[in-house]
Amino acid sequence: MIDLLLRLSRRKPGVRLETVRRGSLTAEHIRELHAFSNQLASEDLEHFAVQLRAYDLGHVFRRADTHDVVGFQFWQSMPAGAAARSRIVSWGKLRVAPEFRNRGLHLLSAVVFFFQNKVRHPFTRYTCVVLASVMGFISITEALADHTPFDPSQRSSEAGPVRDALLTLADEGHYEMREDTGLFFVNIFMTAETLGRYPASFFERPSAKVYASVNPDFRTNGCYAAFWFRFTPKNLAALTRTIARKLTR
Repeated sequence: MIDLLLRLSRRKPGVRLETVRRGSLTAEHIRELHAFSNQLASEDLEHFAVQLRAYDLGHVFRRADTHDVVGFQFWQSMPAGAAARSRIVSWGKLRVAPEFRNRGLHLLSAVVFFFQNKVRHPFTRYTCVVLASVMGFISITEALADHTPFDPSQRSSEAGPVRDALLTLADEGHYEMREDTGLFFVNIFMTAETLGRYPASFFERPSAKVYASVNPDFRTNGCYAAFWFRFTPKNLAALTRTIARKLTR
């Protein structure tokens, strides 16, 4: 289904999708994805490999003509604590080449991953947790109807399972949560070249200012901020509208 939608896109060059499940993730896959990722955000290979192997599956986007990697999005799901018929989805590692941004590829990946799980568990409620760089935060939150910033002091109701899920992800990815700020030290640093591709006006967007209020030293501290949202009809509709607009413009 996702490949059909990509084929219908008016954007050129075309993009195709490769699904890589945890059991089929090879050392060659990891080296190829790391070489691509490291151009955008500096990260050592061992750390990168640990993170990728923790996910259930990844969507790798490739140019249709050359088959070169132009982006990827990885996913994981887990039970939401003791809550019946509830699961947590982790919006995992995301990278997209600058010239292929603004196509909604990661948003399309999210909707497909959600419905693949929903078909298997139709009565389950899904909550998504996200550890995001400033670019990821802007591109995801601007496509949603609503979301909630992570507050490490909140542990009741739905906030408890969200916190537990983020701590599990931090442990698996060798991250460190900082209780005083709620930020996660991920040891990933955006390159000067990546930051330089964005005009000053990009960081003046309302969503960028929200991110900077939570993570003011994001350019240099190697930390990501966390937030979460429910896969509600309003959020799914907002995601779908954004995807349709980006694929057909």
